[in-house]
Amino acid sequence: MQIPGEPQFSLFDLLILIGITQGVVMSILLFRSKNNKRSNPFLATALLAFCWVNTKILLLTLDLWDTAFFRYFPNGADVVIAPLIYFYFTSLVDATFRFSRKHILHFIPFIVLQAYLCIIYFSLIGTSDFAEKDRIANSFYFNFAKDVENYAALISIAVYLYLSLRKLKIYKEWMNNVTSDSTFPDFKWLRHLVSLSIIIGAFLFFNYSADLLFGLKESTDLHWSTFSLFASFSVYYLGVVGYQQPNYELGVQEDISVVSFQEKKETIKTVLPSQKSMEIEQAIRHALEEDKVFLNPTLNIQELSRKLTLSQQEVSQVINANFHKKFRDLINEYRVEEVKKKLHSEDMAYMSILGIALECGFNSEATFYRIFKKNTGLSPKEYRLQSK
Repeated sequence: MQIPGEPQFSLFDLLILIGITQGVVMSILLFRSKNNKRSNPFLATALLAFCWVNTKILLLTLDLWDTAFFRYFPNGADVVIAPLIYFYFTSLVDATFRFSRKHILHFIPFIVLQAYLCIIYFSLIGTSDFAEKDRIANSFYFNFAKDVENYAALISIAVYLYLSLRKLKIYKEWMNNVTSDSTFPDFKWLRHLVSLSIIIGAFLFFNYSADLLFGLKESTDLHWSTFSLFASFSVYYLGVVGYQQPNYELGVQEDISVVSFQEKKETIKTVLPSQKSMEIEQAIRHALEEDKVFLNPTLNIQELSRKLTLSQQEVSQVINANFHKKFRDLINEYRVEEVKKKLHSEDMAYMSILGIALECGFNSEATFYRIFKKNTGLSPKEYRLQSK
């Protein structure tokens, strides 16, 4: 039998506590990890913020809200998660990024809100009468502040999700237009993180709309309990999968960085004369077909431009306009053709497929198999058997 005033502990509370505990443990592991030292602290802090937010539901389900210490306990972490995830994105896809004082501006809403909630909490700490606590809290517009927090959290998810997707798009453009090095990651993990953020944002939008338009929270808290369980799952997923990520910090050279690529891309306004465009196209074809520059596994557009004594912008424009391809796709297409020739050759029968791929400029087995099948419709093994 439950003792009056004693918190009742349920399976739901246990699941939330497991999620919070797991999130704290994974945050510690991420902080201590030797991989991704610039980006992991942002993910680890976001996990801690997630855990902090999830304590809100426990205050209600464990009846802690009806205790003097926890009533109006300050918790404004909702608005800090989205910018932390954004900086996690940024520090992964842009090797030149360094967190500085100006970036603290992104956390001003959280700092202001949390400070305001702390003022309310400590103004009430000496008051034991709950009715008096509520009266004082209302004089501080506590409920209004919490509404502002809720809507600010929803807006921040939308804004920072857009900014994160833009960062990822710029990185993908940079990778396809600047380097052929297959060791550069395509960050599928970040796309999964985007999908998770969209689901969380949609979940919050539904819950807030249901409470505002239909007063759902007056009759049930099932929708918020479901969200809390989903948030616990999200903490588990983010922590485990984030910790398993390989080291992405490849140290991209500043002169071919994502930032410089975007700046140069935005400044390109001129169109090359047709005659010069054709000359550059022929020079590129010669470099690929005669000099076989694609055999260099780390070839980037800067190196090709230097070899042709042309500007990087000119080479990039001609590849996009005349070859109708991205730099990375063009180089990989020549590599695949070279692999196909060697797979046909009896002189290369003694070599493994991977050995041939490495000779032809690929430096990642997984990328080679994916690109080869994309270009031929067959796996390398199937192609070799078919050619025989």
